[in-house]
Amino acid sequence: MAFDREISDEMINALNKQYEDENSWWRKLADHDDTLIAIREKYLNVYFNGCNVAKVELKNKKLKASIHYKYLLKNKIKSPYIEQIDKEFKITKHADLFITSLLDFKDILGATKAYGGIEKIGVHKIIRANQNIIDTEIAFSGAKSDEDDDSGKKNSRIDFCAIQKEDGKLLLRFFEAKIYSNKELKAEPSRKIKVISQLNRYHHILENQNADILSAYKKLIRNAADIKGKNILGNILENYPDINTLKIDPVPRLVIFGYDDDQKKGENFKKHMDALRAELGKSRLLLKGDPKGFKAGISS
Repeated sequence: MAFDREISDEMINALNKQYEDENSWWRKLADHDDTLIAIREKYLNVYFNGCNVAKVELKNKKLKASIHYKYLLKNKIKSPYIEQIDKEFKITKHADLFITSLLDFKDILGATKAYGGIEKIGVHKIIRANQNIIDTEIAFSGAKSDEDDDSGKKNSRIDFCAIQKEDGKLLLRFFEAKIYSNKELKAEPSRKIKVISQLNRYHHILENQNADILSAYKKLIRNAADIKGKNILGNILENYPDINTLKIDPVPRLVIFGYDDDQKKGENFKKHMDALRAELGKSRLLLKGDPKGFKAGISS
């Protein structure tokens, strides 16, 4: 199935109509200080702390949001212990344990701190710092590279992509982001660094599916310009009106964060970064200890 990023005009109209209601769940999601709204094929994903907290789609001409049950538990529960009487737990009021709507978004966000993890939360901070990032959690289907073993994933998922201007050209670039402690970054004697194989797989997919991916993102950017809300990824048409000239750079970058000054000065850091730099060159390896405000090499 071809890669695509587009929702219908009917869905856009439904979103914008609900956005006009200041008390609606959609407006709460679209304007929250720290959400990211990503356009998919016929639906939207809502992200917080790297977690996909809601899927929004149009069903029978009505907006519908789906949320995983793990995000429904309230942060504060008056009586946290559940009694079992006879053969069953005694739950008198489910509303005492679970949120009742997306308007209780504060409880959902609290749950993401447990499920997001340091790496996902770091990536979320990087995306929030760069307005030219237009998509996240990008799933590709495609063949493995020659370097993948039989356990390689059939679907590849890269962290984010961004619009950049370089030498008068408008480019769409893709980025894989990892925390420094991730073992896939580490160089081992006589073994290919795992993240390099991963980046080579993305390179292969971006070259072979170039036309479909480029077409999808041009549609995404036009869609995003029409959707009301502060946090719609890809709402950059005002800054890049010449979107028809957009081209894909199929060579992905590697973003590394989550290390302190002591680690940076250590021999292990130098060894691993030198090995990565030897494979990628300087321009493709982006480093910053704190993911907050990470813009160098990403921001247009």
